[in-house]
Amino acid sequence: MRQIRVCIVDDKKDLREALEEIVNMSEDCRCIATIGAADEAISVLPGMNPDVVLMDINLGTPETGIDIVRELKPLMPVSNFMMCTVYEEDEKIFEALSAGASGYILKKTAPAKMLEANRELYNGGAPMSSQIARKVVAVFQRQKKLTKMMRNR
Repeated sequence: MRQIRVCIVDDKKDLREALEEIVNMSEDCRCIATIGAADEAISVLPGMNPDVVLMDINLGTPETGIDIVRELKPLMPVSNFMMCTVYEEDEKIFEALSAGASGYILKKTAPAKMLEANRELYNGGAPMSSQIARKVVAVFQRQKKLTKMMRNR
């Protein structure tokens, strides 16, 4: 069985190490790199061709994880980017998904669910924390109401 190759991009060393430990405790996932800076992610990731990239949004630099996804996804179409962040704001969620992320989970996600999200993403799914999925559904419901109101004018 082929292991899912995972890269972690987060500016906080303790979080990178914790995520690496979670990934490596799974039999079917292996962390192949942890990266702490945006410029390093941009230069290193394309050559690694990971299956999954766990990407933080705030990297402590003007360039965000969303910017990195936007730049790298066209260069790495086979790699799956999953935002792994503390941000739950609608704007960040939709900006990340529009940039090319295929998943969005919160850092507070339980380790077993995080590993499940890696597998789901690798197998073609679009995993999201339940709180994030609820926000996505709410936006679509609002959009549907707006469209209906515009037609009824």
